[in-house]
Amino acid sequence: MTLPKSINPCPIVDALFEIRFTTKIHPSAVFGIVYNALQQDFPKVENLPVLQLPEAVRTTDPNLKFKPHYRISNNKFVTQIGPEVITISSFPKYLGWTQFSNQILSILDRIEEVGIVDSVERIGIRYINFFENNIFKDIDLKICIGQNDIAYKNTIIRTEIEQVSFKSSLQVANNVNLNNRVGSIIDIDTFTESNLNDFFKQKSELISKGHSLEKELFFSLLKVDFLKTLNPIY
Repeated sequence: MTLPKSINPCPIVDALFEIRFTTKIHPSAVFGIVYNALQQDFPKVENLPVLQLPEAVRTTDPNLKFKPHYRISNNKFVTQIGPEVITISSFPKYLGWTQFSNQILSILDRIEEVGIVDSVERIGIRYINFFENNIFKDIDLKICIGQNDIAYKNTIIRTEIEQVSFKSSLQVANNVNLNNRVGSIIDIDTFTESNLNDFFKQKSELISKGHSLEKELFFSLLKVDFLKTLNPIY
């Protein structure tokens, strides 16, 4: 399948890279060291709501283990930092894979230089796409009860798909309210938890592979006639 380089209008409302890791230093020191390495590019600093919880809760609740504690940003990108997680987003506007991947690799180079990462546990590429229509009418995804199609009036579907050494968590939902707009989302998180022993040496290839698999899954969902309405450029 030949994949488009871009579609217009671009439906991407959030694009995010995440790395989860164990650290060589005390977890509470991670933010200070990472921020010191990145502060020239990210002048704005914010505390995230999880910091309002007691430290004992943050450190013992497994649901909070990989929640970022701080957000640093500029006018193109947002980086969120936690004791064992860093995320990088192209926000508020997606600038395309070339600029986004270059920013990811630049930040990872600096994280490698400061030497805080002991082992990488998981990496993921996540894209959230928003459509104003009921997307279930325009994708090749079908759910039946017996022999009868469902009406898809208010539907959320989530599944996990194996893709070689990666997996993709796929969520499709309609009747979603996003920034006072009601429509549908296709949310794909393509991740791997294996073959990460030499992540920093292989980071470019691994991140590119994850992005390619996410993109293949996204476009495989769209019906041909619907894709044509998005003005694909090949």
